[in-house]
Amino acid sequence: MDGMNVLSIEVGDTLAGERLDRAVSVVADVSRSIAGRMIDQRLVKVNDRVLTAKSHRLLLADQLVIDLTRVGRGPQAAIALPLLYFDEAMFVVDKPAGLIVHSTTLTDTIPTLAGAVVALDPAVALVGDEPALRPGIYQRLDKSTSGVMGVARTQIAFHALKEQVGAHLMRRRYRALVEGDLEEEEGVIDAPLGRDQRSRTRIAVIAEGRRAVTRFQVIERFGAYTYVELSLETGRTHQIRVHMSAIGHPLVGDPTYGGSSALLRERVFLHSYLLSLVHPINGRPLEVRSPLPVELIEILDGLRLSRDRSALESSPPEP
Repeated sequence: MDGMNVLSIEVGDTLAGERLDRAVSVVADVSRSIAGRMIDQRLVKVNDRVLTAKSHRLLLADQLVIDLTRVGRGPQAAIALPLLYFDEAMFVVDKPAGLIVHSTTLTDTIPTLAGAVVALDPAVALVGDEPALRPGIYQRLDKSTSGVMGVARTQIAFHALKEQVGAHLMRRRYRALVEGDLEEEEGVIDAPLGRDQRSRTRIAVIAEGRRAVTRFQVIERFGAYTYVELSLETGRTHQIRVHMSAIGHPLVGDPTYGGSSALLRERVFLHSYLLSLVHPINGRPLEVRSPLPVELIEILDGLRLSRDRSALESSPPEP
């Protein structure tokens, strides 16, 4: 190992005779297609020589070096990531809206949360199923969503946390402002989700999709808007946004799924405020909360002021 962001190994019996892209996939723990792109971007050397032929066959005792410093994380710049929790096994950051979790193009031109967490703690650079893309990251949030994001610092912690996600033992709660006045105080949306056949960048409720379950509860009403708490029993892409739109109450600031940008233009009103899990090492319950961002608080305060003013104006005068 030459550094936290460089993998260097001597080819043994297991990899001798393997294609270069296959070997890179195994060593860097990334998909075959990602390994191919790493080779294309001249991030792989064999015996101190950059190789770009994916079909090159490795020989016993070859020295394979893989540069991970630019792989799919964006620049490791000093992005402000407030720490909500930190210990030897994991940490939790407060993700700002507008920051993507990781790049899928293997470029270093776009800041990402993955790049920021490596800059924050280089120990996570080799942790995870695909550390070159998602170092230590076992959950996801949309670019336009803010709030709690967990990061594993060791491989043991990563697998333990990922198992909790797969078994639906990790609780995540969100706060959102939706359009319209919800009829029910609480409810459950159980509707399968999959890629929208008319637009591959969108998700839709489709019969052949994967099961998705969202629970909601009203916190506060503003007439034309409703402030709600949501919890997920599953973790599908865009799940909350699509489910709320499907019942006629899209999220404020989410034009992709029918929401208006009248109150909020730069992001969707969706905040992951609570993460509850079992600590991957000591087995104790752990709950981490993120405060609502200022820009969302200001919208709620404005709606409360407007609601209270309307109520005062409509009340009959005192005799």
